[in-house]
Amino acid sequence: MKKLLLVGLVVSGLCGLVYASGHVNHQYGAQKFIANLELDETRQAKTLEILHSYKQIKDLAMSGQFEQIPIFLEKKENELAQVLTEAEMQQFKQNVGKWAEGKDFSKYQKYAEKHFNKYD
Repeated sequence: MKKLLLVGLVVSGLCGLVYASGHVNHQYGAQKFIANLELDETRQAKTLEILHSYKQIKDLAMSGQFEQIPIFLEKKENELAQVLTEAEMQQFKQNVGKWAEGKDFSKYQKYAEKHFNKYD
């Protein structure tokens, strides 16, 4: 059960990332997570491409493929790890963590409990 709640929180956080990146400046939402990483243009573009692909989580959820979401997340984390150094990855995770502080994910937690319980 704890695993599923964690997955739900990760999904909700990433949904927030997708939502934030879907506004007028598509780069801004994801850009704030890598702004202090000092990436060259190539690595920055690749990282942003990976981060923008998180929009697929919504498609997986909407099509009822909930069991695919943890697999998708693991794949994306591996892709990020191939672009970012270990130190950059740690900083990226800290940036996401700082962004998530103070956010109310309770509605997503309820959603995750409702939909993920059947996979216990």
